[in-house]
Amino acid sequence: MTWRVRFGWTVLAVVTFAIAIGPDLVTLPTPKNALVFDRAEFYSDTGDRKEVALPYAVKAQVDDHPQFVTYKVRFDLQSLPDTGLYLYIPSINRRVSLEFAGETFYGFESSSFWTGPWVSASVMVRVPLRMMVVGRNELTLTVETGPYVIPAYISELYLGREADLAPYYKLRTAVDSQLKIMSFAAHALLGFGLIFAYFFRPNDPLFAWLAVLNAVSLLASVALFTGFHPAMRYLFPVIASISTAASPIVIGLAFCVINVRPSRKLKIAAVVVPLLLLPLSLMPSMLARMILSVCAAGTMVAGFVVAAAILGWGAFRQKSVDAGLLFPPVFLWAWFSIHDVFVTVTVPEHGYNLLFAYPRPLMLVLVTAVLMHRMGISLDQLDRANETLALRLAEREAELAALHRAEKEKTARLIRDHERQRLTHDLHDGISGHLVSIIALSERAGDNVRPIEQAARDALNDLRLVIYSLDLGDSELPLALANFRERLAPQLQRLGIELDWSTANLPEVSGVTPGNALAILRIVQEAITNAVKHGPARKITVRGSGGRDGGVAITVENDGNGSFDEDGVKGHGLANMRRRAQKLQGRLTIDSGERCVKVTLLLPSRLPEFAEESIV
Repeated sequence: MTWRVRFGWTVLAVVTFAIAIGPDLVTLPTPKNALVFDRAEFYSDTGDRKEVALPYAVKAQVDDHPQFVTYKVRFDLQSLPDTGLYLYIPSINRRVSLEFAGETFYGFESSSFWTGPWVSASVMVRVPLRMMVVGRNELTLTVETGPYVIPAYISELYLGREADLAPYYKLRTAVDSQLKIMSFAAHALLGFGLIFAYFFRPNDPLFAWLAVLNAVSLLASVALFTGFHPAMRYLFPVIASISTAASPIVIGLAFCVINVRPSRKLKIAAVVVPLLLLPLSLMPSMLARMILSVCAAGTMVAGFVVAAAILGWGAFRQKSVDAGLLFPPVFLWAWFSIHDVFVTVTVPEHGYNLLFAYPRPLMLVLVTAVLMHRMGISLDQLDRANETLALRLAEREAELAALHRAEKEKTARLIRDHERQRLTHDLHDGISGHLVSIIALSERAGDNVRPIEQAARDALNDLRLVIYSLDLGDSELPLALANFRERLAPQLQRLGIELDWSTANLPEVSGVTPGNALAILRIVQEAITNAVKHGPARKITVRGSGGRDGGVAITVENDGNGSFDEDGVKGHGLANMRRRAQKLQGRLTIDSGERCVKVTLLLPSRLPEFAEESIV
């Protein structure tokens, strides 16, 4: 783990810890230059009447639960300000109506949207100057408690000039309302994106569980922010029961993050738990709603605690990056859900400041980070797969090219073999037969046709040389030389010429086609013929050995008189030898001495492909 990664995890841990303890250590400032109303007379529609201290909370009751309560605040003014005064309520979680001197200046309809029993709001209203008098004044606040289990909370009140109250109102509004609304909008945007992504990756369980969790939590958020709206207030208990599905869903999401397929029981629980609580939400009694609230709160707390434990185990034991990223927001949700239950039970001793919605921006950021991390891994895997595919494709193309070359060579070889056999048969059965007949007739005719007989024998030997060369394959030059030696030795023996032949040290030569082999044999044949005719040689030595630069050397040496005339007919033979050597990309050298002539043919280790020697 690099220092950058350690630094990133450290910053995330510090931020998580700060968010967890920050709300209990930091409190928002209160106005200084304003009248503070911290006591009021309390009246309810059930007949209760008493003096209470502000902040105050009206808790749910099974019997005779009030639908409206009234707070009356009396105060004295020494003089009336020229610009008028403003009433500032830092925190209230119900709809409120304000009256001054018996005249309403702020009604219930002004706070019907973006508020709810679980969402506190701030109110700042200008009090008409005509309603105030010098001396005793009375301010009346009517609060609609409604059929809700959540306590109806109201904080202390402030009365003062706009310049003294506006900064505090804006600060609290930004923290309590605007931040929640912005996170709600981002939540909705991410939720739609996840649902859209799920249709493209329906087999990925992470997208499926994230999409369902966002849909359920988005439904719960809508109910929280619109709980007092006439179209939504009666659906609030139903939505509260449906929201309990988030508990098994967040557990299933935690399993997906650590790459463990969630149990089918979690899917069943996400459906069964809301269905079990749904009848309670349809009952109008306060007792049923209390049971529903307790069950919903317990289920939610348990779900987030278990999910946080799973993600913590995955982050610290499995070293999962995704689990480490999602652990902070889920841990904060578990911590703040416990905090909110405690606050709800103990208000007004603890200010009504529910924190469950605050980890949502962090959750959205880190969910996006998890998705980007997984997308990065997928792109890396895709790149590696493309590289592997390209490598395999190159290997397959090379294999196909090799197979194509082999098939091409095989086809050419088959065609060449077929043509070689045809030519061999034609030459053997046609021209060879005629030459044998000529020789037989010449032998019966006597000495007068001896030159014809010799010419026919030379033609027959050359024809056999051609036929032997046609039957050769690649790297079979030693075999061609051996066949030539077998036919040459008896002829030289009849002439009394000793033949010393050794090609054991001849290196391997590739590219030996019939034409190449024929050209080499004719060069050797020409060198031996010159030694017999113009020597006159008594001993001919043929050696095969390695040449310079990895090539091949074939040497024909005789003990003749050392003369090698290149004029006349003999000159044409030597020219043909040099021409054939050049076509073979080789070189022919002749060393003549007083009692020897040495002809050396230097060849490359691989003969050229198109140095074909005519058989004609």
